[in-house]
Amino acid sequence: MTQKQKLELRASEIRTKLAELAGAEDLTDEQRAEIGTLRTEYADVETRIQALTVAEDQPTRTAAGEGDGENRELRELRGRVELRHYTTAAVEKRGVDGAALEFNQHLGIGAHRFPLELLAPEEDRATTDTDAGPTRPRRWLDRLFADTAASRVGVTMESVEPGIASYPITTAGASAAQRAREQAIADAAWTIGVSELKPTRNGVRVVYTSEDALRNPGLEDALRRDMRAALTEGIDRAIFLGDAGATGNDADITGFTTAAITEAEITQANKVKADKTLETFTGLVDGIHAGSLGDLRVVAAIGAWRLWENTIANAAAENQTVAQFLRAAGLSWSARGEIEDATAAGDFGAFVGLGRGIAGAAVAPVWADAMLITDPYTGAAKGETALTLSYHWNFAFVRTANFRRVKFVA
Repeated sequence: MTQKQKLELRASEIRTKLAELAGAEDLTDEQRAEIGTLRTEYADVETRIQALTVAEDQPTRTAAGEGDGENRELRELRGRVELRHYTTAAVEKRGVDGAALEFNQHLGIGAHRFPLELLAPEEDRATTDTDAGPTRPRRWLDRLFADTAASRVGVTMESVEPGIASYPITTAGASAAQRAREQAIADAAWTIGVSELKPTRNGVRVVYTSEDALRNPGLEDALRRDMRAALTEGIDRAIFLGDAGATGNDADITGFTTAAITEAEITQANKVKADKTLETFTGLVDGIHAGSLGDLRVVAAIGAWRLWENTIANAAAENQTVAQFLRAAGLSWSARGEIEDATAAGDFGAFVGLGRGIAGAAVAPVWADAMLITDPYTGAAKGETALTLSYHWNFAFVRTANFRRVKFVA
């Protein structure tokens, strides 16, 4: 039995026990305490199941040439490359050399470009390999964005090579039908659509002083963490809100709040009623892209999260909140700030991915090579050096049927 199957079994056991306790007429203090413990455990189990599901959806690369020997070589190269190799080369207006050049060549990037893979955090994990040590997946972006709200709702993130990123999808196809003896099978149209994404520019700018460099021996790691966090946060937020300033030549990036996604509505009167809120989410289960509440990948706006956590759902002695009611029914979610704060009419409550077949239904490619510009001149009088990381990315819904919005209405 896999770890995910074990967690799903435990989630089922918790739901059964909660249902038994909910049917009791007079709850003892011990039973109320048990209900609270079970609900806390259930929320944790559901979060772990969602994390494993996201990991399963991400494709792995096992092609020839990516075996242990090459991975060891890449790890060894990565260990010898530092950010300063690129900043020094930028100041001297030349390409990188030595280990940094070899690292770029291994990734198929020119000597004057900056590999975004350098920002990926290294991971220590147990291994049976005789060459044990820090390892990381080849698809750096999957890990860089492993815990973002966009990845939790089901967006596929990946690193792409130079050129236009193309994502084909079958839009119409054949269907099976029973036929009598010698009866012909009718023709059916089979068509595909293609989402083609051009790179759109984004950037991260960091300024530090000469005093910082001398006082802080960990400046290298600090700068990398800061740029990584800024890159991750900027892309994750734009996936929900969209980005109207990406480029003057291509269409603006359309996010979850502006895309043509089917909406479910909760009225102002029903938003504080646990059963009506649950009814809205069960209505998202279509039996095709979602077969149960467990297939819903929900990212709640912070306003909706506060509403559910703070609103009492009934007058029972246990004082159950709307959030507790929803979790007991099998719904789980995470919250994200800065995508919606209020719950008035017209505000968004949640964004939902329908998990069956969701891999690749929404994509956020990031072009692997970037430009790192070092400027020690503009702020030289104040001892300042500015680092500007210029990179390219885009976002699109390849199949909107896998996504929904929940909106508050009058």
